[in-house]
Amino acid sequence: MIFSDLLIIGTAVMLLLSILVIVLVIFQQKQVIQHKLVIRDKDLQLQKERLMAILQGQEQERKRIAEDLHDEVGAQLSVLKLNLNQLQPLLKTGNGETEQLKETKDFTDTIIQHLRFISQSLHPQALENLGLSKALDSFCNLMNKNKQVRISFKDEGSPLHVDIEKALNIYRVVQELINNILKHAQATHIEITYRCSTNALVINVVDNGNGLLLRSLDNSRQKTGSLGLKNIESRLNVIGGTINYLPGIDSGTNAEIRVENYQSAEE
Repeated sequence: MIFSDLLIIGTAVMLLLSILVIVLVIFQQKQVIQHKLVIRDKDLQLQKERLMAILQGQEQERKRIAEDLHDEVGAQLSVLKLNLNQLQPLLKTGNGETEQLKETKDFTDTIIQHLRFISQSLHPQALENLGLSKALDSFCNLMNKNKQVRISFKDEGSPLHVDIEKALNIYRVVQELINNILKHAQATHIEITYRCSTNALVINVVDNGNGLLLRSLDNSRQKTGSLGLKNIESRLNVIGGTINYLPGIDSGTNAEIRVENYQSAEE
């Protein structure tokens, strides 16, 4: 075998070894990347589970407070109203006592109404009994009693059941959106459209305000302490939902909530 043949064979062997080394390096890098992705997915899942535990704890505490308000304070106010009614025949006329009693009764009715609103906001009983659509409709009717803004609700979808945990998070998101609109948008009318199909649940919250809600949302994203926006995004992240903010047709803001796989796993 001549020297040129040996040189060719040696070169071929070195080339094969180089290719083998490159393949091994690429394979090792791929394994490292896959390992990092697995660790990242586990961290994200752990964060999601922690967030779910925190939200569930908050809801349990809200439920307890709402039940205490309804059972204890609400019952005591009802007794107070009954006692005031029993005082009516005992009062003298013509000295202003009847008018004072009427004002006290009206004030008691106002307190009872506010108490019901707080209890409903803390724990929407209609959500468990009637479902998400009816609970949102009930919330809108309750908000309309305050006469701060007019809220209309339209259900354009089929009556498909929404998983109770996901429904509760969606309900809280809509609540937070309404609060943001009242704080920043100076709106007089809010329209909530509910569309439920087999593919996705879509809720649009549209206001006729000044459009400053979009600016306030952008500012909130730059602030680490913005709890309102953080709560919305955290709750939607837990249930695999999304939210998009768009300018309204004439003015105001259109917030679109979209949640896929919103039904219970066994359905």
